[in-house]
Amino acid sequence: MKLEWTNIAASTKRIGDVPLLAFLERKAIRAAVIKDYCEQAGYRGVVCFSCGHASEALKAAGLYTVTVAPNGDLMANRWWTAAEIHKAWPDLLDATSGHLPMPVMRRVATEYFRALTKRLTERHYLVPTGSGETIICLRMVFPGKKFIALYNVWQGTESCINAPLNALVKATGPAYDLAQYQRLKGVGNVDT
Repeated sequence: MKLEWTNIAASTKRIGDVPLLAFLERKAIRAAVIKDYCEQAGYRGVVCFSCGHASEALKAAGLYTVTVAPNGDLMANRWWTAAEIHKAWPDLLDATSGHLPMPVMRRVATEYFRALTKRLTERHYLVPTGSGETIICLRMVFPGKKFIALYNVWQGTESCINAPLNALVKATGPAYDLAQYQRLKGVGNVDT
């Protein structure tokens, strides 16, 4: 798979003196990798529990997508584990953020590297974080940069105690709630 990412726009917003790294194209990049993996592995499509952005990108990539989201095909009234999702949809890949198999995350990370390598000119970045998938992918391929996980920045970045990557996010670098980070650093609000 050879993808081209020529129109990547990273946010120029800052909280204090640290840039906020938010690139909307990450969902399209992720979806393209997942589509390729599904075709190779023989999945007929995906199921995705999300706030809606990940599911929209998967559909836009041409994947059959069961969306479990506030405006999706179904709504969940509780947290579903990866095992429960697989049991309910055994013929679909669980494309819920934070549930991807590590080899797929590695491929996503490689595409993030290709898309961002010339655009990340600073050493430290705040990364709006929900499931932890994006920040783990970034930390895999940019070991010389410090990516700080920042929860509760906007929709889709809510901290959830059940997210499977929580321990890995905290084990591989700093992680803060937005309000906690602002108090700690003595900085004001970000334009969200």
